[in-house]
Amino acid sequence: MKQMLQICCKNNNNSKEFPIGSSLLDIYYGFNLNFPYQVVSAKVNNRSEGLNFRVYNNKDVEFLDVRDQSGMRTYVRSLCFVLFKAVTELFPEGKLFVEHPVSKGYFCNLRIGRPIELEDVTRIKQRMQEIIAENIPYHRIECHTAEAVRVFSERGMNDKVRLLETSGSLYTYYYTLGDTIDYYYGNLLPSTGYLKLFDIVKYYDGLLLRIPSRENPSMLEEVVKQEKMLDVFKEYLNWSYIMGLNNAGDFNLACEEGHATDLINVAEALQEKKIAQIADTIFHRGENGNRVKLVLIAGPSSSGKTTFSKRLSIQLMTNGLKPFPISLDNYFVDREETPLDENGNYDYESLYALDLELFNQQLQALLRGEEVELPRFNFSLGKKEYKGDKLKIEDNTILI
Repeated sequence: MKQMLQICCKNNNNSKEFPIGSSLLDIYYGFNLNFPYQVVSAKVNNRSEGLNFRVYNNKDVEFLDVRDQSGMRTYVRSLCFVLFKAVTELFPEGKLFVEHPVSKGYFCNLRIGRPIELEDVTRIKQRMQEIIAENIPYHRIECHTAEAVRVFSERGMNDKVRLLETSGSLYTYYYTLGDTIDYYYGNLLPSTGYLKLFDIVKYYDGLLLRIPSRENPSMLEEVVKQEKMLDVFKEYLNWSYIMGLNNAGDFNLACEEGHATDLINVAEALQEKKIAQIADTIFHRGENGNRVKLVLIAGPSSSGKTTFSKRLSIQLMTNGLKPFPISLDNYFVDREETPLDENGNYDYESLYALDLELFNQQLQALLRGEEVELPRFNFSLGKKEYKGDKLKIEDNTILI
């Protein structure tokens, strides 16, 4: 008699018994779930796993499609492997680097010894479609790290060798797709046939790998031109090349050799130089009489917006300007008015967690030259307070 285990499916809050060692794909079919889009991965006790993952103990399982961020990452990793395989077969001496997300896709740098032509992109896309149509399975291989280093070294994949040699892990897993191998930090799809939608197009001097929209996975994300963002990424890549840090393995090796302090100092100096350039640009824009009155800084929580505003303020002061940072934290609505997220918790990331009416009113008054009393949010009491912090901007004042 087979030993059974209990699986609680969080998608429908039902529990069923399955044989020990069942794969997540078997369990998915066993629950007969109805998803509008193809399931690509799952969370097992809230840990992301691939559908080939086998379960040997009682678990909570939640199945995911590409509308979930974790599911989309699984889809993108698997698609990148198909792209890598296609490029390796078409351009054996070429080098592919999937660099960064930009323009609602992923910018890829393909080095083949000459500029990329439209015919090259067409051939790559056609080969990717063929690989997907063949429904080739992804196989995960787990072995001693030393063995993985040998495998990648034999294929001349030195970036993977440096990464694995400096990982500090006794065991490593890598993936195979037919006769192609690669290393990915995270799970992949069961096979290439799961990749229903993608596109690859020429994008400036590289490629743009287009992916499905999370909001509507039956459609590709719309390409949004982001030239400035691309320039910033290229500058970052150029500095990484100058410093000899082309990947995480190079960085790990530099730290092991005692160069961590130098890397930090160079990064700090470069950032300060860039902030000074921004301050100079703001100053020179006002030389024709149209002074900049407002600088907006955007970014997610804990991304360093406040620190950046302070450093920018110092550089603006060296240009004879009077910066005045205004923190949006002081414009939160009273705590009981804060919107709730899907779990019933306060959603401080929501735009409506801010007192937009007050902020717009005071900002417009300041730009008209009026004096306003700024609020100060008391996080202990969960409400705004007014303590006589008044502000009236002058000709050389800049609000940040």
